[in-house]
Parts: sequence; C-alpha cells; structure tokens
Amino acid sequence: MSYGKLGVHRWMVGDGVRNEAFRRALGKVVKPGDVVLDLGAGTGLLSIFAAAAGARRVYAVERTGIAEVARKMIDRNGYTSVIEVMAMDVEDARLPEKVDVLVSEWMGGFGVDENILPALVIARDRWLKPGGTIVPGRTTAMLAPVTVPSFDREVAYWRTKPHGIDMEVIARMTTQEMFHTQTPMTLVAAPQRMWSHDPTTVSLEEADQPFVANLTFTATRPAVLSGFAAWFTADMAGEELTNAIGAPDTHWGRSLFPLAGPVEVVEGTRFDIELRCEPSQPGSCEMTWNVALAGRPVERHDTRPHRH
Repeated sequence: MSYGKLGVHRWMVGDGVRNEAFRRALGKVVKPGDVVLDLGAGTGLLSIFAAAAGARRVYAVERTGIAEVARKMIDRNGYTSVIEVMAMDVEDARLPEKVDVLVSEWMGGFGVDENILPALVIARDRWLKPGGTIVPGRTTAMLAPVTVPSFDREVAYWRTKPHGIDMEVIARMTTQEMFHTQTPMTLVAAPQRMWSHDPTTVSLEEADQPFVANLTFTATRPAVLSGFAAWFTADMAGEELTNAIGAPDTHWGRSLFPLAGPVEVVEGTRFDIELRCEPSQPGSCEMTWNVALAGRPVERHDTRPHRH
C-alpha cells in the first residue's frame, strides 16, 4: 500500500467512523496549550483535530510526498501558525520540545499488520513527556473462523475451467493471499484474542518481532468454513474503535485468511490455526497461516511466494 498516493488517503479520510473516533478522543485528551505529535500525519486531518482541540503546537510528521497535501489542508483550515509539517521519517525528526500527546493512526486491518508500531514506540521514547497520552491506547487483535459465501463462489469460479482454460493456478494463488474486505461473513465459532498491545508500555523489541497466535476453535453450529477473519479493537480515550464483524463498516473492512477451499463442519468440530504476522518492509508484513482439521492434512498458507 503506497501512502504517498492521495487515493489511499482519500479512502481513509472518507471513513467517518474512523475520523469521528479520533476527533472525539483528541477532544478529550488535548488540553489548551498542549503540544502534540502526529506520527504518519498523512493529509493532516488528525493534526487539525488536535489544533481544534486547543493544542498550542502540533508537529505533523509525514515521510511521504502526501505531506504537501497536509500543508495545503492545514493552510486552508487556518492552522498554519499552529501545525508544523515535517516531511521526514520519524527517526530523522528533531523536535524542539517534548509532547503531551502522541497520536498516530498506525493500525492495519488487525492492528500490527502495517508494521508501524515500532515507529510509534521510537517516537514515544524520544518525544513523549512522562505521563503523556497516546491515542489510540490499548489495541487488541481478534480472530474468528467464518463463512464467506461470496469468496467461496469466487474461488470456485476459477476452478470451473472458464472458457475451457484451466485456471487452478489463479485459484491456488488467491487462497494464499490475505484480503481486506467488506464482504459479508458470519461466525462459525466465538472470536478469540491473538495479541494485545498498550502503546505506553510496549517495548521496541516486542513491537518489532513476529506476532504469533496459536488458537483452537470449536464450531458452534453446522457451517461451511471458508477461512478466518481478523480485526482489532482500540481504546480511544474511553470509547472503542473497531472493525469487528457486526460493527459499522470502516475503510479497514475485515482481514480474511482463506482456506484452500470451503470445508463443511458440524457443531463441535475442533480445528487449530497458527497465524504468524512477520514484519517485512516499512508499511507491511508477511503472513503465514497453518490450519489443522481432524482427518485432513494440515493446510499451509504463505503470502511470500505470491508477492508480485
């Protein structure tokens, strides 16, 4: 995902659920005269929220060319004297003072999958005052087995030899990808926690390591198991921001980790999954998920061989 492209940011700033959660949280935690650091400021929206809440100074750090859009947004909204756009990586930033509030929209579809948490920890350790506030607060990743009929139909199509052409290669590659999707899905078993991070206390070592979940689920109903969905919940100054199944839609959608093909399960069926999210290049992670169902070979999925 290229955060230097306006299209990506248009997608995010068009997300009213996301925007309102950040606006309300910053309205609660930013006090008149506070200094704020906006890490990965993008178009400057969160910086403007902080300034509107009464911040004396806001440092908007954005490493991509979208920083020029932030400057225009800030000028048009009358906050040029309050918000300083710093077009650089946070590791190169030199702030003239410590900050009272650190805000960053660092979450991927299930929190850590955009590999921004390490940068947040670096910024915290360098610039946040003792007792300062981070928005969002604790963020927890959840996982659940799901039925996704439209996805199953899509994969099945590639296996029908459309136009007389064997497209099994496309079907197999599709089931090795992780998808961010708004596609309707239903639970096969109750969600479980994968991991949880408090940004005020998480260490850089923990933030920069692979994240691994080993979970066992038991089907609560007869169903067709399509794969596993992941999402996050984040504390926004006492309110909750989430992209969970059943919550209002956001630009994140849900993250889908598909099976090689749909599997019918009965109530009481147990299955195990090991999901691994491994930090890769800036802004991304590589994913593996291995699924074991009784009487079937272990399914192994890995996004790395299928990167284009």
